[in-house]
Amino acid sequence: MQSVRPGEIVLDAASRAFSVRADRGRTLKELVLRRAGSGPPPVRALDEVSLRIEPGETVGVVGRNGAGKSSTLKVLAGIIPLDAGTVTAGGNVVSLLELGAGFGRDFSGRENILMVGALHGLDRAQIEAVTPDIVAFSELGDFIEAPVKTYSSGMFVRLGFAIAAHLSADTLLIDEVLAVGDEAFQRKCEARIAEAVAGGATLVLVSHDAALVERTCERVVVLDGGRVQFDGPAPEGMAFYHRTMGTPVAV
Repeated sequence: MQSVRPGEIVLDAASRAFSVRADRGRTLKELVLRRAGSGPPPVRALDEVSLRIEPGETVGVVGRNGAGKSSTLKVLAGIIPLDAGTVTAGGNVVSLLELGAGFGRDFSGRENILMVGALHGLDRAQIEAVTPDIVAFSELGDFIEAPVKTYSSGMFVRLGFAIAAHLSADTLLIDEVLAVGDEAFQRKCEARIAEAVAGGATLVLVSHDAALVERTCERVVVLDGGRVQFDGPAPEGMAFYHRTMGTPVAV
């Protein structure tokens, strides 16, 4: 594995396929008669994708549903392995990919702050030092003491983003979650992301919100069918994306 700088990301000929499971037979006869290998072929979520992201870059990843955007972030986060190729991410990578991912649903918001902080290598004193700031940023109030299984999707985002925003990150990976929640909180999250980027963090953002990508990212990667179709400056990338989707471009 090649050596990379903190905040640098390298994908080299990265490929990953997923099996598509057909519906299970509902009767014994259907189970017996089903032939092995008769299901649909695997779906190639990443098909020899090569990318190099420099430390401090802000990169938006866009594409139609099923294009491979979320799979790319999960590969970068180390959540799913590659079938072929390599991925290297330097430094501390903080990801916010799915609502409540990594949360213990029976534990309170405060207890989850401790758990997630520990998973990122912080000791208890370090976590407790930033907990008041996390609670204040989340705006959850007394709900911070309630089990997270009682949270709405917006509350999940508030807590998840608040934790991610207060971890020391060389790279931030964010997937769609900013689409949930009220506009005021979204703006506060964007401001926090801008602070991290100004401090030198790398950002990789997946979103269907074209305006958010244009506001936040200087570079855009357009994926389709697990392949890179465009990689370049955000204005040209978003124009290419709109043409691909057949959507009007704002003027």
